[in-house]
Amino acid sequence: MKINKIIFEGPDCSGKTTAVNLIKNVLRWDSKSLHHKEGDQFERYTKEYILNSEVVIDRSHFSEAVYSQLWRGGNPFSDKEFKFLNYLVQKNAIIIFVFPELELMKKRYLERKYEQQISLSELERSRELFKQIMEHTDCILYTASSFEELNKLVEEIRLKVNGK
Repeated sequence: MKINKIIFEGPDCSGKTTAVNLIKNVLRWDSKSLHHKEGDQFERYTKEYILNSEVVIDRSHFSEAVYSQLWRGGNPFSDKEFKFLNYLVQKNAIIIFVFPELELMKKRYLERKYEQQISLSELERSRELFKQIMEHTDCILYTASSFEELNKLVEEIRLKVNGK
């Protein structure tokens, strides 16, 4: 199995962007955000997962499912579609679930709250939705609490990508 995608998932203010930027620079891969685009979501994600390689993905179909529940009251995917998308990413991707303590997320939120599109209560709710959706997913849990932890994650990913 050749790993050719790294997917970062988790709520806003969790530390995804910092990790994505470091990983893409270490691997010298492109990065891409797949969340909040127009069109048929299942078709779009299927194409993205099949066609893209050597890419670090900041948000995927997991975010689409969480934020659709949070803001639009439903999931854009049927159970069968969601399972198929999970299969596609687990076949040739490393999935990192960025899930820090709520207090750290709140601190980050308050530091940049005027840049956020999400309210603090929605942030808390999205964290719980991510926890529910990711608990049955084969992924690496990353709490984004220190640069030491980030460096360990980078090394783990580098080794997996290189087949070690």
